[in-house]
Amino acid sequence: MQQGSLFDRGLQKNYVNRERFHSSTQCLPPPQPFPMIRGTVGRYLARPWFDALALRLVVNYLFPLTRALQTAIVSEGDAHALESELELKTSLPKSCDDALTEICIRHYVAKSAFERWKVVMFGDGLSIAGRVFAELRRQETSQRLLEAALMFKEIRKQIEPIKWQLPTPKDFHEHYVGYSEDPGEVYSAPQKMPPVDMSHSIHGVYGREYWLRYGSSFGGENWVRCFEPLTGLEPSAPTLIFLQGLAVEQDCFQDREDPVCALTESGFRVLRIQQPGHGFRKKPGRFAGEEVFARGPIGLVDTFQQWISDVATLIHWVRSQRGGAVVLGGVSLGALACQLYSTVAWDWPEKLKPDGLLLIGTSGNVLDVLRKSCLTEGLGVPEKLHELGWKKEDYLRCLPLVQPSGHSVVPPDKIIFMLGQADNLMPYKGGLELADRWRVPPENRFLRNGKGHFSLLIDLIRDPIVLRRLVEITNID
Repeated sequence: MQQGSLFDRGLQKNYVNRERFHSSTQCLPPPQPFPMIRGTVGRYLARPWFDALALRLVVNYLFPLTRALQTAIVSEGDAHALESELELKTSLPKSCDDALTEICIRHYVAKSAFERWKVVMFGDGLSIAGRVFAELRRQETSQRLLEAALMFKEIRKQIEPIKWQLPTPKDFHEHYVGYSEDPGEVYSAPQKMPPVDMSHSIHGVYGREYWLRYGSSFGGENWVRCFEPLTGLEPSAPTLIFLQGLAVEQDCFQDREDPVCALTESGFRVLRIQQPGHGFRKKPGRFAGEEVFARGPIGLVDTFQQWISDVATLIHWVRSQRGGAVVLGGVSLGALACQLYSTVAWDWPEKLKPDGLLLIGTSGNVLDVLRKSCLTEGLGVPEKLHELGWKKEDYLRCLPLVQPSGHSVVPPDKIIFMLGQADNLMPYKGGLELADRWRVPPENRFLRNGKGHFSLLIDLIRDPIVLRRLVEITNID
């Protein structure tokens, strides 16, 4: 039996089950495939020119428009409040004035659908069909609200992509006074694990789906979407806790195929945790991930601090359930959080340490990410910090809090890297240096020639070989 075919055999194993469930109305509809990406066109999309285009769309369209949307929501239809908050040079055009009313309606509908969804999924225990309806309604209303950002395209060029609150070097060091350049003083496991609330389940194309919610040590609630095989978890089934990248809203891709969630068909339980400041966890007036950029190094450390604490709680919950190895995986900023977690957990209880790592589009040189990344440069972050007095020695003083030092608690043969050799958002050289320092074996390094940060993700959809390798190293029989 060839190990490399386990992933494909898992797909065949559950094919009949998937078809049976999807013939029923008591199941989420199957996600839409990416025919262009999987076909010949995808071969030409997964190239550096696409990364340059994607970067421009993110900086010049996604960030300004979503900032306008979130500001419009908290403005509650007040055009003057919106103009003031966005610091517009001209009055709102008639189309944007009308958009405020429409957004108020969509926000009210989405909020009502979300509140009803919480009651249905965590409370009254309606039929499976009722839960499916509530989930689809939540997704639909959330998607329609996010799409309303396009209503502000006329004023896009006037909007600053981020509402900046960047710190001076003095602000940063006062904020973390007493940390003595020791990450262990900033990153620690929760002293008391909060209770984890599990929702009722529904059926989807990737198996049984349900949600977890639990309190954070830093306030608010954490939300985790969970996927398990339709046939049930084996006693030794592994779990993949997957962390998304910055500014990625999961509801934007609910109707699309997901190679990570497809691991359920190889026996995995997949947990997708919402990042701090994203999804249900956004602060009013902020779009997904905005605070990380807006608050600069403080925003980055605070995000890692909360994320690491949240993940520790989730790993503790997983260990208390049936199952085997726990793999911590992530892409982009999620990968940075994973690798940092694995280096600060040396003195933590064994049950809080992951058994494997899956790092996609990462870098071991966070100084380059802060100062030379094409995204931070596109937003003008290095220039703005320089104007506030940031020098190289100031960056170096904060590096111990954001850059992994020493070795990972995970053995080298259980660590997988997937890197784009043309990646200038998470510079490739830093990722390769980290793989070398951790002595990751060649068979666990997937180095994609000519792939940048965004085209690397297209390559993952076209050929999820890195996920097949993950199945192999977790010893699925």
